[in-house]
Amino acid sequence: MKKIKLKIIDNIVQILEIAILAISIVIPYLVDFQNIFREYMMKEYPKPENFILLLALNKGNLAISVAFFVFVFLKIRKYNLNCIMCNKNIYHDYSYFWFCFCAKILGINNCNLVLVPIWLQFKLVINNIFQGYPLNEKEYPVIEDERETKILKRGKVHEAREINLILEDTYPISEFQIPQSKRGFPVIKLSRNDGKDLGRHFSEQFINAIITEVRMLENGVTVNVFATTNPMNTINIASRVFKNADRGNIDSLYVYKQKNIGGREFESKGKKIY
Repeated sequence: MKKIKLKIIDNIVQILEIAILAISIVIPYLVDFQNIFREYMMKEYPKPENFILLLALNKGNLAISVAFFVFVFLKIRKYNLNCIMCNKNIYHDYSYFWFCFCAKILGINNCNLVLVPIWLQFKLVINNIFQGYPLNEKEYPVIEDERETKILKRGKVHEAREINLILEDTYPISEFQIPQSKRGFPVIKLSRNDGKDLGRHFSEQFINAIITEVRMLENGVTVNVFATTNPMNTINIASRVFKNADRGNIDSLYVYKQKNIGGREFESKGKKIY
């Protein structure tokens, strides 16, 4: 119940906008607009600025309802141009459809990816759902004299049709956290973090190392991503490594969601990004 309340609080603006849109459809059937505007309709002649209003009033409730809905809808989209989704300090674990609806229908242009599940961060960025993902760059400082990204490979990764790509950033990832069904596949493990630094940092070196390794994979490969990346690095990895339309060598991309209880294992089934 608490989670539902938090989700409602986090999305209260969008919920109210949907309610307003629903009410805008019903109002013409509850209010006699034709009678209210009777004198106006008798005195006014159709002009560019009032043509739609007069047309709707003359056609009746259905036309008024459609016109009123469109008017309210456009006002809501205009209001949402500068809004940022997911701005509250809670875990934004919503469906991909909800994010698409808020972006493409309600017209919200920006989304904060902090506390959004990593698989959703990948899917939102790769599919260009929002126009922007604003982050405070000061919260992700670059490490001076950063050590070289550690790369561990197991199995014939550059010949395999399916591989596990493990990205250690904010937290290290242990073997037991990988689903049992995926432990037998070849592995590429890139580590920016040895587990001693829990800070969130932007790492160009880490991202470039991932680009290099992914580009060397076999064409048509399926990649299973297990990551503890912070939002700044995730945005760069998603857009610069995996956002290649039909020009990339990856056939299918799955990102696995990490549980927030127990040993924080990854879920047995990955989220398909493409």
